[in-house]
Amino acid sequence: MKISHILALGVVSASSASPAMADWFFRGTANTWAASALTQVSANTYETCQQFGAGDAGGGPRFKIDRLGDWSENYPAADYQVSANTAYSIAFNSSTKAINATQVASCSAASFSKIFPSLYFRGTPNAWAATPMELVANNTWQLQIHFDGQTNQRFKVDVSGNWSQNYGDTNGDGYLNQAGADISLTGQGDYLLTVNDQTLQYTLQSVACTSNCGAAADTLGAVYDAEGTTFSLWSPDASNVALVLEGVNHAMTKVTSFNGYSEVYQVRVEGDLHLAEYYFTVNGNRVRDPYGKMAVPQSDTNIVMDMARTEPLGGWASVPALNKREDAIIYEVHMRDFTIHPSSGVDAAKRGKYLGMVQAGTKYNGVKTGIDHLKELGVTHVQLLPVYDYATCDGLPDSDPCYNWGYDPRNFNVPEERYSQTPLDYENRAREFKTLVNELHKAGIRVVMDVVYNHTYAKEMFDKISGKYYTPTDLSGTGNSIDADVPMVSRMIQDSLQYWVEEYKIDGFRFDLIGIFSHAEVEKWGAHLNSQFPDRNLLLYGEPWNGYASDPKEGQRVRYGTTRFMAEEHVGVFNGAYREAIKGNNDGTATGFMFNNLSAADSGWAIYDGMRGSPYNSNDGRNGTWFRNYTADPEQSINYISAHDNFGLWDKVYLSLSSNVVQNGSHQIMSLTPPADLAYPKRVVNFGMGQIFTSQGIAFVHAGDEFLRTKTADEQIATASAWNYGQHGGTHNTYNSPDSFNSIKWHNKVNNAPTFNYFRDLISLRKAHAGLRMNTNAEIAQYMALSRPAEFGGQVVTGHITYPSDSHNLFVVYNSGNNVYVNLPTGNWTRVADANGAANAAGLSGTALVEGSAVTVFSQAR
Repeated sequence: MKISHILALGVVSASSASPAMADWFFRGTANTWAASALTQVSANTYETCQQFGAGDAGGGPRFKIDRLGDWSENYPAADYQVSANTAYSIAFNSSTKAINATQVASCSAASFSKIFPSLYFRGTPNAWAATPMELVANNTWQLQIHFDGQTNQRFKVDVSGNWSQNYGDTNGDGYLNQAGADISLTGQGDYLLTVNDQTLQYTLQSVACTSNCGAAADTLGAVYDAEGTTFSLWSPDASNVALVLEGVNHAMTKVTSFNGYSEVYQVRVEGDLHLAEYYFTVNGNRVRDPYGKMAVPQSDTNIVMDMARTEPLGGWASVPALNKREDAIIYEVHMRDFTIHPSSGVDAAKRGKYLGMVQAGTKYNGVKTGIDHLKELGVTHVQLLPVYDYATCDGLPDSDPCYNWGYDPRNFNVPEERYSQTPLDYENRAREFKTLVNELHKAGIRVVMDVVYNHTYAKEMFDKISGKYYTPTDLSGTGNSIDADVPMVSRMIQDSLQYWVEEYKIDGFRFDLIGIFSHAEVEKWGAHLNSQFPDRNLLLYGEPWNGYASDPKEGQRVRYGTTRFMAEEHVGVFNGAYREAIKGNNDGTATGFMFNNLSAADSGWAIYDGMRGSPYNSNDGRNGTWFRNYTADPEQSINYISAHDNFGLWDKVYLSLSSNVVQNGSHQIMSLTPPADLAYPKRVVNFGMGQIFTSQGIAFVHAGDEFLRTKTADEQIATASAWNYGQHGGTHNTYNSPDSFNSIKWHNKVNNAPTFNYFRDLISLRKAHAGLRMNTNAEIAQYMALSRPAEFGGQVVTGHITYPSDSHNLFVVYNSGNNVYVNLPTGNWTRVADANGAANAAGLSGTALVEGSAVTVFSQAR
């Protein structure tokens, strides 16, 4: 049942009665801080009688008066203290907010005023018999009733129990009418009926289940079943915890630790609650469910979900095979960027959406776009920039032109509404994202989620639950970094990861700023996921740095120097050291090996190390936090040149080969003289990515690099102003720049076909040769002979690979300088890749010409 339907059926909740000023509630230790309606005895005076005990864990007997029953307005500022084990008649003036608590002998019905001499409940739950209601306060009658959810259940109240004076609700407004219509209810479970015989207002409030409450929850959040939903919240600092379900308050009680959880408050509400709206309150503060599976856009209201109703049409396809993690070739892309431009060929309604990414058969001028492009390129994984519910760009999709990457989490387990075609159809919103994953799987492509557990959009996301969610020192650079050293916070992250794999069939996670976490916690997450999904070969990797913060726990965080401790759990990190050796810096014009700058690449030695997967050597005296050789397994090295951050590959190459470049302190471009000829810059792009595709580890591509995507405004790359957006942003950091900067323009695939062909050919070569994807550091040490010939001064690095699992031996040459001749290993060789991509020059032996600024690959059949 959706309890929000109750109002239409003539039942008012605590927050939905008629005049707002009439909604006043008692909340205190006497009723475990639930919201009990006061009785209105005059225009401004409300009364109740309450029997107080000894108090609760928070202190002695006390209370407040709460307007609307949601803690949004309550009196007095500090709790009103009373004596223990005493009854009080309490009067409240809604005009002056004065409270008068008078001690009385008891709160028995005999002392209460009334208009009706008696009152009876009659309805389907009691076969229309007359069940007496109890006078509990002045003019206030109550009875707890169990509704079993039968068809057409309904009721009335009857003054004498003989139908001579009975009341229903003809108008459905929460007020009784004599001889009025039956009051209908579709709910199931226990409800408290309250009737005021002076105002004729009535309420029906769901009562928390306390025993025989169905299957126990095995996790936090809202655990749904057809008979009811169990709601659980971690609250380590406060015991005043409640659930507000469709406006109805349910007190939550602390439960015994279960399934590794502690300090948990829980309540179960009976009935089919699929799609019911809810939130929690802690000490009267409204808070979202950190485990929520769906959310109302632009709010902290969550939705109860029966996720079984959200499966993709036709059911789940099998997950594409991945024999070993080194086989992965990752393609990073932003959901909106991929299809929002008309050149994508995607249907207008699907552009920038989940279903647009997987629309088959799209083309631009005869070349494949969208998902068919991904298949043609040959990548094995798509890494999606954040697709969980994020806070910026509020408003339903397309209500404004706002753009954001999404690194500002609001609800970790909820698909972002801006990428859905039906954001308010909660079932379909989830189904659309599942369909995206499913269609990519059908295409042979796995899905990696970019997850941002290191911070939230603002502290208000969780701090009203507990300040323990956040680190004392800001580590993320956002002011609200998450403290995963707190066990229940670490467990929340682990549970969220497991949920995405179980529910949405996600195949891996890219962790934003994984460096703010202690490697021991990350190891727990990896060990848990791999034990739960042993056949999935999940990819787990992240950025081993933080937000430029000084960290008192630096030594225990994820860094190059601690990555080897996570090898057994199959966790890797981005190899920024190799990236910078190849290209130079990220946001300026400094260059590296691919530009023939040998000093930046440590005269080729950093390339030598990166080519073999940056293996850790315990005997190397240079070892430390940031030393470039750090992996205990090649899968721990994510090899890349560009990603969403910083200049994209083509923009970096173009800018670095321009002259008269002037940048301000925010990396914006004040002036530049473009390269006179683009042939060499295009060659540099191929050279750099050729190294990525032929190095040990896991290869990574940023969307559009394969056809020289520029993120300058409207692709006006030769104009300095087109590189900038706002005061600080622009091409080097387009996190909030509009589509004119970020959208992928598919005509570039036509215009830069040679670059696309090179990427496709090198990916195909990598997939064809296991020798480029060896499985352990020991195998690399045994079957890869590297050389940095002294006669070339560091400009040439070679690797001779004799991996038994490959049908061919390989000889890979990186040449950053001019054309040179190199000595081939013994035997006959075929050149299979050069500066232009795939090649086929057989019968080579002795020495061979290798072009400058190029990766050349030779193969030798066994």
